[in-house]
Formats: sequence, C-alpha cells, structure tokens
Amino acid sequence: MIHYIPNYLSNMWLRRFIIFSIISFAYGQSIHNAYGLGLISFNHNAADAAMSSRGIIPTLNQHISLSNPVTWNNLKFAYLTGNYTGNEFTSDDGENGLTGISSAQFAVPIGEKYAWGFGVKPLFNQQYLIEDDQAEFYVQDDTLITKRSVDGSGGISIFYTALRFPVSAMENIAIELDILFGSLRKDSKLSIDQSVYHFFQRHLYSGSLYKIHFSSARLNSGKYPLNIYATFGGVLNSLKLKHHSFQPFEDVNLNGYYDGEDNPSPAIIPSIEIDIYDNIFKPTELGIGFDWTLNSGLHMMLEMHNWQDTGKKNQTLYPLLSHYVNQSQQVSLSFAKFSPEIAFKLSQKMQYRGGIYLRTDKMEEKGFQVNEMGISLGFGIKFGVANNQIDFAYRHGIRSGDFIQNENIQLFTVGLQLGDLWFVKRRPK
Repeated sequence: MIHYIPNYLSNMWLRRFIIFSIISFAYGQSIHNAYGLGLISFNHNAADAAMSSRGIIPTLNQHISLSNPVTWNNLKFAYLTGNYTGNEFTSDDGENGLTGISSAQFAVPIGEKYAWGFGVKPLFNQQYLIEDDQAEFYVQDDTLITKRSVDGSGGISIFYTALRFPVSAMENIAIELDILFGSLRKDSKLSIDQSVYHFFQRHLYSGSLYKIHFSSARLNSGKYPLNIYATFGGVLNSLKLKHHSFQPFEDVNLNGYYDGEDNPSPAIIPSIEIDIYDNIFKPTELGIGFDWTLNSGLHMMLEMHNWQDTGKKNQTLYPLLSHYVNQSQQVSLSFAKFSPEIAFKLSQKMQYRGGIYLRTDKMEEKGFQVNEMGISLGFGIKFGVANNQIDFAYRHGIRSGDFIQNENIQLFTVGLQLGDLWFVKRRPK
C-alpha cells in the first residue's frame, strides 16, 4: 500500500496520470457536457421550447417573445416570468438527466414604443462523471490495481438587461447587455489498490457580451402579413477564467475531503496555484426569423440561427476538448395558434404551438460533427385580468454523429408569467 507521495511526484506524475489519460465511460446530462465549457443552452422558456425556437421569433403571444426584447413593447402589462425545465438523455451509456429552474425574467413596456427588462438564464451547463476501466500494473513483482475518474459540476450563467426603442415608423431595435458569471468544480481521482488520491480544481468565469435585436414591419400588409426579426451578437469583454489548482493528496480516511488525517497534511501544503486565462470564449451569432400571419391568430414561422466560438481553449485546463462544440447551426419551422387579446371562454384562452428543427454541431476536432433533429409541442393557458399565462412544452430529438449514435433527448418545460400594470397613472382613491 502506498502511504505517501512526495510533492514533486504529486505535482508531475499524479496530475498527468489523472488529467491527460484516455477515459472510456461518460455519465451526465449528455456526453457534450464533459467537453470544454460544456453544453451550450439556447432554449430558455417554455414558449420557445414548444416551437423549437432559439428566441428570435414571437412565441409567447402574437408579436411577443420573452427572449427577444425588440418585441417587449407589445406587452400590455409588466411581466415577471419563471421557467422550470427537466431534460433526459438516453444512449448506450445509460439514462441521465437534470431538472431545475432554468430562467427568470422581468420585462415592462414603457408606452407603446419603448420597453426594458432584465433576467437570468444559463449559457453552459456541466454535470458529469467520467470513469475509466479498471487496469492492472506490474511493478517490482507486485500487481497494482488502478482506476481513474473525473467529475465536474457547474457552468456559466448570464445576467442580462435590454432596452427597446424605435428607429423608424417600421423598424425597431433592442440593445442587450449580457454579464457572464459562474464556476466549475472538478475532482480528478486515482485509486491504486486501497489508496485514493484526489486533485481538486476550480474555475471562476467573468466576461460580457452584447446583442442587437432588430424587427421590421415593412412587409406587414396584404393577405399574409410578414414580420421580420434578426439578431446579431458579439463580445464586449471576452470570457476570463481564474483557475484555482489545489494540492493533490491521498485521502487516507476516504471521506472525499482534505483534512488533517490526509497525506500530506493541510498544514504543510503550499499555497493554492492561481492562473488567469483570457479569450477562452469569443462567440458571435447571427439569426433571422420570419413570422407570417395566415389568418386570425394562426402563424407560420421560420427561423435560422448560426452561433460560433473562436475562443482559445488551453489543453491543460480542458483535457476533454476535442469534441467541444465551437459552432452550432439550426433551422426550424413552427406553427402557433395564439389566443385573442381579449378572451372570455376557456377555449379562447388556449394557445397551441408546435415545431420541427434540424441542428448541426461542429466540434473543435476538425471534421467532427453531431446532427440533431426533433419535434416539439406545447400549449398555454391565459388566466386572470392581467393575462397571466402558464405554458407547457415537450421536445423530443435524436442526436447522432461521428462519436454519438442515437442519443435520445427529451425536454419538458413549464413556464409561468404573472402580469401587473407599471408606468400607468392610477386613479386617485
């Protein structure tokens, strides 16, 4: 049994053995979650999910999208919204998933031409456990049984605020500022016979992005009125990573924590190593959407979106980098039957949505890509004087590619919107 690893050995051999080894099994939300910064999130509310939208076209009501601030002036009330999402990924590696609150937002119209709002939503999610096959090594007539694993949990989120205003009688713009924040905790573990060694790391993220949202009603006439929407996004301050590297140690009492019984003792370890990395995430995105009104309340929508990351990932920080998604493209076709603004019957308060989509994710490794196709369905119910609304969405997709075969994706989202009057002169009591 090994009882002590000298400092030079732990810093060189142990780190390399744990971090840069080839690992064979992955568990988590999806295999994508383990690579690079994780799996990027594009759907943030139930109305978008029901129409397979990335937030460009109107999905909540006629001419209104919670994800597109250029439409917020069409809100009749100020809305506080929240969304709860559960997803499940099924493949040959097993069945995994994650549930939780996915986003929260407050948006308020100011008159008929202006609007403002803010909220929080996820950008990247990482939650995984990767384990290697057990192996045997022969050293000086002794057999050592080893096993390696890496698990991580965390991600990057966005706090955003946006302002909407007109630029002409037919065109409007909204400017959005995104503040990035978050962290990732990683534990690389090596077992040698009865001894267990840990190497803890932590990433702290900070940065900022911008988006410009555009809408035009110049073709909103004739038998089938058409509204056009576009989104462009880029970097203000590229994502900065503050990397904390802790001393590897032998977990003598096998409790998973670094305490006085472990080796080396915490009292004699060197200071935590801190490194700063810039430009690890530099995304650009471009999307366009078309909204045709077929008849009263019935809309057909087409959306196309391209997202790309040109940031520089350090192989030391991201050993599982080769399959990181650095470009994602999607096209979707959807239909919605929206309720009228004033509705008294329950049947009039119902809203129905559905869509199909095709998505292609391209990997950091040149030539690798993953294709995804799926269908989505959903409905919403208005209630209350302020047109409060609850929405439900279900999406099913199949993902396959160079290293993923028939991964089934199921997503269920519930969204709640609660309205109230703001910036309205009240009658004196």
